[in-house]
Amino acid sequence: MTVSGVKFYHRTTREAADTILAHGFRDAEGNYLTANIYRGVWISEMPLDVHEGAKGDVLLIVEVAVDVTDMDQWEWVEEGKLYREWLVSAAWLNERGSVRELTGDEAEAAVAAGWETRRFRAFGDEEGSA
Repeated sequence: MTVSGVKFYHRTTREAADTILAHGFRDAEGNYLTANIYRGVWISEMPLDVHEGAKGDVLLIVEVAVDVTDMDQWEWVEEGKLYREWLVSAAWLNERGSVRELTGDEAEAAVAAGWETRRFRAFGDEEGSA
């Protein structure tokens, strides 16, 4: 089943955002706190920030025609993490996705919604109390 328009986020620098918007994503390479080298583009279900390893002041939204369950192979699962993220190939993302920069108000709203989702996942439907 293909779902049109699953939304993901990618935080980056102004310079990198301009390049992405003009020419598409490029694979980055790193070990990401492992013993192995990995290549790809980090995308997440909600906006991440420096506390989760995402650097930059520009927030991009990437809409991808995909069933998110088909992305399980690229998901980075960590115990206790309150968000989902994937390391996907730039070629795959450029072929299937469309990207745009969020305005300041859009980015603020997306960040706020992301924090609300984290709070809910951490505490359930209570107001953060145990």
